[in-house]
Amino acid sequence: MSRASVAPGPRSLEGLAWLARVGTSPLEPWGLVMSWGRAVTYDHARRLAAAGLRLVRTVRMTQGDGLLFVATAAGAARVGYPASWAVRSIGPSTWAHATACAWVSAWLELRGRSWWSDREIAGDEFWLRSVRYSDHRGTARVTHRPDLAVELTAGTAAIEVEIQRKPRARLLAVLRMYADSIDEDDDPLAGLLYVCDRADIADTVRRAAWDAGLAEGPTLGVRTMDDIVGQARTAAASPV
Repeated sequence: MSRASVAPGPRSLEGLAWLARVGTSPLEPWGLVMSWGRAVTYDHARRLAAAGLRLVRTVRMTQGDGLLFVATAAGAARVGYPASWAVRSIGPSTWAHATACAWVSAWLELRGRSWWSDREIAGDEFWLRSVRYSDHRGTARVTHRPDLAVELTAGTAAIEVEIQRKPRARLLAVLRMYADSIDEDDDPLAGLLYVCDRADIADTVRRAAWDAGLAEGPTLGVRTMDDIVGQARTAAASPV
């Protein structure tokens, strides 16, 4: 096969741009965003991986979980993003969170939302918030950023992707920080969405949110990953 026959074309680079913005994604959400079937997604990934500077690399997860496709530093730079956006290291402890964030990103994209990726959020000081809480170890002061964000009619909403239960003290402190931010007149943050891996985690978030002064409704949404995946697939089948 000639070098030209495997070179990435415009559609491959369009797919690379979305992947570089997200950082890493399993095959299905990436393919849904691009309207690519399974075989076509693999073909574009192969072209991007084979291109001179290796624009995409793959990480094999545990058996049955498939591959994660990762935009490299060269890949990010090729489509106009900072090379620093490339994911440097991704291991078993971060696979589930990376997968969930990719699905939420695809869900937002397929529903025609204006959204911010974690890479964009990491470079914006607006999203850097201070959280203070006390537990059995004493008082902790940490900085916190959301995983993603989305523009809604009412304004900008932060998105937290919750794969595992946080200690209650920390979860409550994060939710109180958001409650205070949403209530501030000079803060453009208008809402908060929690996407939880399981229904029991979603219930834990709802209870803590209530205690923090955030009732589920206009300013707080709580969804499970099953909701997100199902709605993303539906939106891909009936594009807007």
